[in-house]
Amino acid sequence: MNTSRVLTGMISVLGLGALVVACGSSGNDSDFGASGGSSGSSGSSGSSGESSSGFGSSGNNSSSGASGGGCSATIAPTGKAKVDIIFVIDDSGSMTEEMNQIKVNVNKFASKIGGTGLDYRVIFIVKKATSPTQTGNVICVPAPLAGANCADNPPQFHHINQDVQSRDSLQLILSTYDSGNAALAWNKHLRPEATKVFVEVTDDQSAISAAQFDTQLLAKAPAGMFGTAAARKYIFHSIVGWKEGTAVLSAQKCDSAVNTGSVYQELSQLTKGIVDSVCKLDYSSTLDNIAKDVTDKLACDLTLPPAATADPSKVVVKETPPGGSPTDLVQVTDASKCAANANAWYYDDNAKPTKVILCPSTCSAANTKQSKIEAAVGCAAPPPR
Repeated sequence: MNTSRVLTGMISVLGLGALVVACGSSGNDSDFGASGGSSGSSGSSGSSGESSSGFGSSGNNSSSGASGGGCSATIAPTGKAKVDIIFVIDDSGSMTEEMNQIKVNVNKFASKIGGTGLDYRVIFIVKKATSPTQTGNVICVPAPLAGANCADNPPQFHHINQDVQSRDSLQLILSTYDSGNAALAWNKHLRPEATKVFVEVTDDQSAISAAQFDTQLLAKAPAGMFGTAAARKYIFHSIVGWKEGTAVLSAQKCDSAVNTGSVYQELSQLTKGIVDSVCKLDYSSTLDNIAKDVTDKLACDLTLPPAATADPSKVVVKETPPGGSPTDLVQVTDASKCAANANAWYYDDNAKPTKVILCPSTCSAANTKQSKIEAAVGCAAPPPR
């Protein structure tokens, strides 16, 4: 196949210490959010520009009055959002140029992710070169993402040296995950709490069905690594033989592909991932859209510590712009109230919350200003709207 790919992307992240997060926003990063022809289960085909700057750092264990009356609230610490990204790349004879473009551009993709503060790891499953000068359908990931001379760079990057042919990538994801061969087993590089993001790159079709793959993946130990059928903790993005301008799962394939890759498209629909065309000559918009998808799903989620979950009615979320004074954000009951309330947030579960979720406009505005977002815990808060 004579196509090329430029990997770019940006994924935002939760900050460390107090409840601090980097969120998607309109910004100056011209590489992120360029208009593209990708299509996900939501039918989205493009994205607006995103800023790669994150929220300001916040100190730990500080305190501030949350609701007056002499009450002193404590700032609750939290950890960064975690995402484990698994590239699964067909290295058959028709994929030479695509593999080369991945090798050339993966560090730009990684630097954009790292620049946001995201706690990320990258795993490649594809045939590995033995040296930077080796030719053929192999990949030598260059530094700084990888180590010198195609080496791993733990814990950030691991390359699983596995030949991936046209139709076997899903079986190989399953078999190498917990392989008895330690060199192939990539389960040890994953974190149970991290969201898993698969990026499939192929011009052909899978030999097993989407349902078979999903069932076997969810059954992998430890329980819950990839979530459950009711709440999956993985997203599957497909760069396959889908033809731009057609519906997902259309019978039409793009010109240089062998197959539409409908099985991969089904997995993307199931997990609300993105479907894009392997036949594109420029993959910058493709990776931008994948990055934005991850950002939209994860960037504005703030994990609550036990001190906050003990009594969720005593949590006030505050925003402090650089050099400015803190202001209280508005709690709403759920996402449906975001549009009607400025500067709003809500819990993932009002009865037993584990996360504070910033409404999209709140997250975007805070990121633009590089604000600090904190949760003051311990004082009675106003009831949610």
